[in-house]
Amino acid sequence: MNTVRRGTVIALVMLVVGCGDTGPAAPTDARQPPVPAPSTPPATSFPPPSGPSRTFVFGRELLHPVSGYTSTSRFVLYDNGAFVLQYQSLGGPGYRGAHQQVNGVITFDWEGAGSWWATGTLSGDSLTVRYNDIMRWSDFEDAVYVLMR
Repeated sequence: MNTVRRGTVIALVMLVVGCGDTGPAAPTDARQPPVPAPSTPPATSFPPPSGPSRTFVFGRELLHPVSGYTSTSRFVLYDNGAFVLQYQSLGGPGYRGAHQQVNGVITFDWEGAGSWWATGTLSGDSLTVRYNDIMRWSDFEDAVYVLMR
């Protein structure tokens, strides 16, 4: 029994020595400056939907039949760079954002929806709108809109 105790004590001493604290793995310095927070992109400024505008009402589906709410939709493009996509049958204020037009191509940037985007192509009095996949999966449907006179 004495031999078993002695063997156990020796094994424990060897274990403690083998697993002893070797100190910190990397030097530490209490005077290190705090790690800065990750930078966030600047907030996009969205103009208010006001002033002169052009209204494009739903004209037809682009590739596939559309839902009833899309057939009652319209885009209001404001001269100050704002826009509103309104669904007449659903009511509410609609989906607001900012738009830019360059050489007949309009880019739409939705307020509060960083991953939403769409492009519009102007041809005469028609506006063809194509949504990105994320918006399509959220039930937005590509369509052709016609300028309301």
